[in-house]
Amino acid sequence: MSLFVNAATAVQLCGGCALEFEVLDTLGAIEDPTGPGVFAEVLDTGDRGFLVSSEVLGGVVIVYDSEGRYLRELTREGDGPGELRDPPKFASGPGGIILMEPGSARLHLYTSDLEFIRTSQVPGASFLSSVQPNPATGGWLVSYRGFDYGERGILLLDQQGNVVRSMQVGEEGGDGLGNVVLGADGMIWGSSLFGLIVLFNEDLGLLGSLQLELPGMERWEESARDTGGWPAQVNDIRLAPDGSGLWVFAAGPEERFVELSLDEFRDEVMANRYAPEQVADTYVYWVRLEPDGLTLVGRDHFDTLVQPLGDGDLAYDLLETPDGNRRVRLGRLRFMRAGG
Repeated sequence: MSLFVNAATAVQLCGGCALEFEVLDTLGAIEDPTGPGVFAEVLDTGDRGFLVSSEVLGGVVIVYDSEGRYLRELTREGDGPGELRDPPKFASGPGGIILMEPGSARLHLYTSDLEFIRTSQVPGASFLSSVQPNPATGGWLVSYRGFDYGERGILLLDQQGNVVRSMQVGEEGGDGLGNVVLGADGMIWGSSLFGLIVLFNEDLGLLGSLQLELPGMERWEESARDTGGWPAQVNDIRLAPDGSGLWVFAAGPEERFVELSLDEFRDEVMANRYAPEQVADTYVYWVRLEPDGLTLVGRDHFDTLVQPLGDGDLAYDLLETPDGNRRVRLGRLRFMRAGG
């Protein structure tokens, strides 16, 4: 792990600290039918256990109990009610649990006890980018694109997934609605895949924006796409555990691979049978709203694909087992003083 790059902020937050991922438990066992792939989505449902989806599971969601033991498959692949074609993202709120299929406008609603309620198509949306609970109403906050690709905005849904309010955003800040979370006083944080961070008021008035300098982002230039590896990309955001702004999680290739073309990278990984944790890293950025606008106050770096797990400091990553399967490791993010 690296130290925070902003020394003044590091002293303010925790003098001489690094952000650590403390592993607490592991989901599943070698004898389980299957495990997640390289990228996974995990939902902590409390006493009812955990939901896991991934690219190798497709439309199948696995249920683990609260002790991390494999229980059953919650969903199956298909186009019917409660059936999915792609691995979903999860959100849990007072209205139950929602499964969102990326690339579509379908939502699958379950009770908190994992009983299927219904599948609905969100009207007016061509696809949904993210879904989060709305504690103020017990419903949901959804970012979407309309059938006119330039139409971008936020939908407020009730507990059953019906649209209560639709808010569109103009070109300025609209690219930052790939992921959204609710902040204090009704403010809405958002991020794009490429590191644009935005903050809106409750009526989608833009309060500020900040472009993060992600590792390798110069490779988005057209002239470099065929010669360099892929840049880091934002895959999740969460409110900072102490409420002071936003944590942004981005994944990118390890330094030894950044100069390889995608074909060269693929050949290298296949030839040497690298486990995913050996080829990709996680970068965590801390952004706050200061009097002069959105400000990057610190960042840190993990050598596995660490992702946030719900609210607060809970997190997870994946590690390859000796049999070549993948297991989810549960833990928490904490500040550790240099030298232990």
